[in-house]
Parts: sequence; structure tokens; C-alpha cells
Amino acid sequence: MVVENSYFEDIQKIWKQNNNGYITKISNQKAIYDEGMNQFVWRENEKTMAYVVVYVGKDFCEKDQCLNKIKKMGNKVAYIWEIVTDKNYVGRGIASKLIEYIIDKYKGYEIYSCIDINNYSSLKLHEKYGFYTLYEFEKELENKISMHRMLVKIN
Repeated sequence: MVVENSYFEDIQKIWKQNNNGYITKISNQKAIYDEGMNQFVWRENEKTMAYVVVYVGKDFCEKDQCLNKIKKMGNKVAYIWEIVTDKNYVGRGIASKLIEYIIDKYKGYEIYSCIDINNYSSLKLHEKYGFYTLYEFEKELENKISMHRMLVKIN
């Protein structure tokens, strides 16, 4: 089941143990403590198994320090800041349930996400739910350059 805006210590623990370097510590700290960030955790049997953080606002590119080539952005915008599943629960469809929850919760919004090109499981997950690539760009993550894709789903 999804619990909103709670279990921040669990979010940080999952990030530390499971993010595979796709998300920086600074970005994760913003996800937990910045105003405007909404955290959604998946819990079963009193265990947090995965989480997704969503930022609502048109300034998400500047906030996440990613290149903004979006020509026309709607008035209602949600940005998937990060999504991480505990490695002990990968393959159970939990990330899919969280994406479905976000799509339903932000119905009528344009939903954006920025994903490292090498994060194949996240790319496949987003594409499964109708996200498509707007553009690709390089981004520096803790002293290494990586390629990213900016994805969007129009609801």
C-alpha cells in the first residue's frame, strides 16, 4: 500500500543501499527535505520496499539542474524526482504500482522524468506506462558525466 509523505528514514536507507549511483546524495536530500516534494512509499508487512518522490512545479529542470529544452509545458506539471526499489524486493512489480499510483494521482498533469540512459530498468518501466523521450543530454553526477533522457507522459 502507498503511504504519502512519511517514512523519511526508510527512504534515505533505501537510497543509500540501492540507488546504483543514478541519484546523488544532494538530490536525495532535496527529495526528503525540500518544500514541494511529495514522497510516496510502498509498504507491506510494516516494511518500506520502494519509494517515489514527485515535485510539482514548472521549474523542475532548474531545481534538478538538468537541461531544459521543453518548448511548450502545460500549466499542470509533475516531475518524478527519483524512484528506487529496495534490491530485496526488485521484480515484484512494486515500482509499477508506484508509477500507476503517480499517474492516477496526477491525472491531468504532464508528468516528466529524467533518467540515466544506462538505467535500463527505469527506462523500460517508464516506457511501459507511455512515457517517451523528449531529448537526451549530458549531466554531471558527482564528478562523472553521464547521458540522460528527459521523458514525458501527457495525460
